[in-house]
Amino acid sequence: MRPKLRTALAALTVAAAVGGGGLLLPAGTAAAAPGPAPAPAPAPKADFNGDGFTDVVVGTPYAHVGGVKGAGQAVVLYGSATGVTAAKRQVLAQGVSGIPDAPEAYDGFGGVSAAGDFDGDGFCDLAVTAHGDNDHTGLLTVVWGSKAGLSGAVTLDDPDRLGSPTLQNRRTWGAKLAVGDFDGNGRDELVVAASTNATADSTLYTFGKIARSGAQTAPAKTQLGFRLSQYHEGVESGDVNGDGRDDLVLAGVVSSLNHYVPGSPAGLLPDAAKALGAGDEQAVGDINGDGYGDVVIGDRSGGRGGRILVAYGSAAGPSAAPVVIDQDTAGVPGVSEQGDGFGVSVAFGDVDGDGYQDLAVGSYGESLDPVPVAGGVHVFRGSPAGLVTGTGVQAVNRTSAGVPGGARRAEQFGIEVALTDANDDGRADLVVGASDADGVHSGSVTYLPSNGAKVGAPGAQLILPAQAGLTATPGLAFGAHFAR
Repeated sequence: MRPKLRTALAALTVAAAVGGGGLLLPAGTAAAAPGPAPAPAPAPKADFNGDGFTDVVVGTPYAHVGGVKGAGQAVVLYGSATGVTAAKRQVLAQGVSGIPDAPEAYDGFGGVSAAGDFDGDGFCDLAVTAHGDNDHTGLLTVVWGSKAGLSGAVTLDDPDRLGSPTLQNRRTWGAKLAVGDFDGNGRDELVVAASTNATADSTLYTFGKIARSGAQTAPAKTQLGFRLSQYHEGVESGDVNGDGRDDLVLAGVVSSLNHYVPGSPAGLLPDAAKALGAGDEQAVGDINGDGYGDVVIGDRSGGRGGRILVAYGSAAGPSAAPVVIDQDTAGVPGVSEQGDGFGVSVAFGDVDGDGYQDLAVGSYGESLDPVPVAGGVHVFRGSPAGLVTGTGVQAVNRTSAGVPGGARRAEQFGIEVALTDANDDGRADLVVGASDADGVHSGSVTYLPSNGAKVGAPGAQLILPAQAGLTATPGLAFGAHFAR
């Protein structure tokens, strides 16, 4: 079973840890051309029970299920008027809640997941990969949303592996998932890619409406002109060129370059692809409110301590000259140090409700003297001038006011982040995952609601594996994987 990049590198980050990296703020701005008044934020995407609150999915592919090691589970933390808590949760696994197949050792169910309304019934559904299943070629399952939550499922087969058994052990079906409306028909589509160690260019498979009967229409195949990275995830969707159709940003294997692939009335257009900067993580959101999605690439290995690349969107797609931001950028709290991992996770959401998308950036290797690799998160504000890198940048870690828990060695707070309106107050809340790479602890999820200006308002929650219904074991890494 190939582990996801963040988890695979966790121990390496601990081994290379150095001290330092405080977090505070002055002034400065990364500029982009101002635009018209911003559009309202999009409706919640991950509402599985239709109650109006956005839900959070935490994949735990290393979870033991009924004594079966590494079978994997996915925990759904349902949103509510008080946000995310462990009290309202659902634990998914193979063989329960109508999910096909049975738990097997190192199946890794939950390692990659993505939310969207795949059958068009108005409830958000969840696509989940068990990347170690089928002799490590992967099994992709779609679990159906309903008023009662997630239940019942179908599997989506890899059409090329079925036709070419020799592909076995050369690709992992479902290692990369993305959801969007790529042809502009108003419906969610699921894009599936397979990580591969072959030398051939990669192929994407786009599923339109997915039938509950299990009898699926063949997906549209898009042959790329480049090879995708072998790592799980590494793909994000959003409307970068403002044509009303979602586009894709994908991590390639050559020099870790990302690639922009636009949507069209006919679907994805690989011939119009553009190469972007290097990095493992991607997010798309409208920072400056001009109606174009802006691309952020997280490059945790770039520079001295990691960096992000901000490519502002336009009718021609993302800028070819991205703005580079790290902890040495004027006004950004902290100092870039080896092993910080700034950019290991990136996510968009509107924290202050002003209509401009804000950005959370994880630094899972950040040390808080004298605690090494405690981790941290920066929250940058969007504005008409672009991403603000001075006054207003919020540094969040275990020592910050309103953040529950205490700083701990190798906790890796920030290995995963999400900005989502879990309490439906019109402002995005910060959800932070911590994987715990110390060989003792099992990870956690921290929920930090917005108070309208910043995150960390009253109502913050620290959720541990046992509270979420899991068996806490060293290496569980609860919090390292969120649904996209």
